[in-house]
Amino acid sequence: MDFHIGEHWVVNIFGLNVHMDTLITMWCVMLFILLLSLFAVLNLKLIPNKFQAAFENIVSIFAGLTKNLGGVKSANATLLMSIFLFIILGNMAGQLPWKLIHLPQGEFASPTNDINVTAALAVTVLIYYIVQGIIEKGPSYFKHYFKPMLFMTPFNILEDFTRPLTLAVRLFANILAGEILIMVLGGLVFMLLTPESIMAFTQNILHGLLPETWVYNAGLFIGSLLPLPIMFFELFVAFIQALVFTLLTAAYIETATAKNH
Repeated sequence: MDFHIGEHWVVNIFGLNVHMDTLITMWCVMLFILLLSLFAVLNLKLIPNKFQAAFENIVSIFAGLTKNLGGVKSANATLLMSIFLFIILGNMAGQLPWKLIHLPQGEFASPTNDINVTAALAVTVLIYYIVQGIIEKGPSYFKHYFKPMLFMTPFNILEDFTRPLTLAVRLFANILAGEILIMVLGGLVFMLLTPESIMAFTQNILHGLLPETWVYNAGLFIGSLLPLPIMFFELFVAFIQALVFTLLTAAYIETATAKNH
């Protein structure tokens, strides 16, 4: 079984090479978030139903994260919530059975396993917190580049550019590594679960209890469950990575807008 890591379905659009597999899954995730949000606010009630209450709790959590993030708290909350929902749902999208859809090149996977997507998110965060710092403090925002000593200026400027780099690489590497692990484990299961091995294994357990066809199908079912622990672990990683990215974004905004910064 061949594995093609990092291979994408590349299409030239207006002179640009676009990863269409990533673009499609990214837009599917964004469309799902949009429909989810519209459905949550479509019929608001004074006494909310379970779905409305859950969505209001999500909004409240991110509104609470922005209480120390400068004057534009509503914009900060919107950004943090959008980033969190996109990343966690984008991470979880990799657990869907995309392999059933065959592409000219590559395959559908989590949009966050493409460094272009995570880099775009990180650059968005960089531009946003710099703009928020300028809005909050005006031209004096740039004073921190010269602290504590003038010779530190290049390092302070470099820090602003390494922050999005670490955000992008951390998210990309963790999601890609998890999908590779699931792919490898699935490939091992596919290689080991030959008809002969399935029959030998299940006959030792179910010999004489079930017909041979049932025994073979039972072996297939047991084999299909082997990647599940890794897949459940990946769901946990998806949540943690979305949370880390969001909390670091909040920390960067707080640092940029702090009066003593």
